[in-house]
Amino acid sequence: MKILKYLGAAALLAASSMPAFSLGWPSNYQGVMLQGFYWDSYEDTKWTNLESQADEISKYFTLIWVPNSGHCSYMGYMPQYWFTNHNSAFGTEAELLSMISTYREKGVGFIADCVINHRNGVTNWYDFPVEEWNGKTWKIGLEGICSNDEMAYASGQPKPTGAPDTGDNFDGCRDLDHTNANVQENCKNYVKCLQEKYGYAGMRYDMVKGYSGYYNGIYNRYANVEFSVGEYWDGQYDAVAAWIDATGKTSAAFDFPAKYCINEAFANNDMTKLVWKANGTTDQPAGLIHFGYPRYAVTFIDNHDTYRDGSKFTGNVVAANAFILLSPGTPCVFLPHYQQYKTAIQELINIRNAAGIHNESHVTVLRSSRDCYMAEVTGTKGKVVVKVGSAMVSPSGYADSDIKAAGNDYCVWTKVNVNNQGGGGQTSDKPESLYVIGETAGHPWAYDKGEKMTPTEDGFKLKIELSGSDTSTDGYFSFVKNLSNSWDNLNASGNRFAPSIDTPITINGAGAKFVEHSVGNNAKAFYAPKGNYELVVDWPTKTARLLSVVGIDEIGDSDSWSSTEEIAEYYTLDGRKVNEPLAPGPYIERKGASTRKVLIP
Repeated sequence: MKILKYLGAAALLAASSMPAFSLGWPSNYQGVMLQGFYWDSYEDTKWTNLESQADEISKYFTLIWVPNSGHCSYMGYMPQYWFTNHNSAFGTEAELLSMISTYREKGVGFIADCVINHRNGVTNWYDFPVEEWNGKTWKIGLEGICSNDEMAYASGQPKPTGAPDTGDNFDGCRDLDHTNANVQENCKNYVKCLQEKYGYAGMRYDMVKGYSGYYNGIYNRYANVEFSVGEYWDGQYDAVAAWIDATGKTSAAFDFPAKYCINEAFANNDMTKLVWKANGTTDQPAGLIHFGYPRYAVTFIDNHDTYRDGSKFTGNVVAANAFILLSPGTPCVFLPHYQQYKTAIQELINIRNAAGIHNESHVTVLRSSRDCYMAEVTGTKGKVVVKVGSAMVSPSGYADSDIKAAGNDYCVWTKVNVNNQGGGGQTSDKPESLYVIGETAGHPWAYDKGEKMTPTEDGFKLKIELSGSDTSTDGYFSFVKNLSNSWDNLNASGNRFAPSIDTPITINGAGAKFVEHSVGNNAKAFYAPKGNYELVVDWPTKTARLLSVVGIDEIGDSDSWSSTEEIAEYYTLDGRKVNEPLAPGPYIERKGASTRKVLIP
């Protein structure tokens, strides 16, 4: 939760009483990721174009992976600038920040393409830019370049003085020496900068075969990276699992083993390739997701690299996406596939969300033959059966009326009600009660304290004070159906409602989306400036709004001013509470039930 990341340094609350923050990749995560670009997609996926699609994309995806945004040539894989100058081939820094902010308000986070295996000079092989961020100067010299980089053998170039490379070589740029303390400091703070300055929700680490996974663990722990996925391009399960272990399980990895099994299954019309045996005995979906690492598996059919080389998937795109979307792991849908088969993929995502399928969902393989993969996956809200292959078969216990999606060589059955209008498969049935928990009414986060909202025809409303903490100008909150006697009970399945990432709410704005969290300790929080507001929840759209509760139109005249000895409270004109007016100008003064507008000279 945000409160752990935010309040931990102040040590205001006992860690044992609070839900744990998930480092690397959350457990029981229900989200779906979109790779929001492909090679040379400069026009199609420029920041302004992606931002214009926020209303649609936010209904189906909780994370979007975009190219490296630092200024450099072309796609961003020969990076130059880290801490400054994020004006790239995809748009300006201002456009980047606007896009990230727009999606954040809709509960969607961006995954940065973090390229730290290698770096390019601005005008020559090694003149990395000197940058300022967070009150410090950041630079890397010859001591940060691996001693066996090709620069060491190039005519007319100085010799790098770093240690030998701890991984594979990359010929296009200078390989960075991750054993070097200064390189580590730069990398740690670059990751932190991407999150804090630019607003990224997590990292996609490029070419992690180029250095030891141990260092990714250092960087993720330092910056508290919640969503981290590495590109360890290898089809062997043991190799990718070993890299995850090397990070201290502080990162997920793209499931290349599953990718190659999917390629082989469809290329040879042999669906048995979609099944591996866990512990040599139990049939499970192939890849990292089959045993031991489903939480850390990010499954995919194609990416920008495989789409243009010999690894490109050439089979039934929708059927392959049905396999990953209705399996454990966190699916990453490739943008060209989504664009070409949008309706079918949206339908599959809605089924996944409606059933509450997450990255650690249990799977029972019902049938495995050359013409049929059939499995039942159990979500937090129900079960789903997916069939991939040409066989005309149906699962026991399901009727034709349970078919929620079908197409060429795939079919999906579930008894769960599926909302095919987007919004993460949520239903419009509102609970009997809804409480606001968090930094409200002067108390901190607690499992047994909250403000009960008043039901309305389409949702709930409440006049609320966001009191925040001593270390913040904002107050954080989320929703539960019922308060409890412990965090474990409060976080029980179906009780917690919150955004998918920590999300600001613009006062008097359009509002921000929330979803049901099957595992409450993965829930995030809304936040807004401290003050008094009217909180309005629209249940059918799962949207929360904050409205100014004390405005000029509601202010009484001086004749109605209270004569009591109560202490006056002061608010800005947009309803934010202040300890006392510090700057000249108009304020709202409240004493008891009386309010008036005052001008501070």
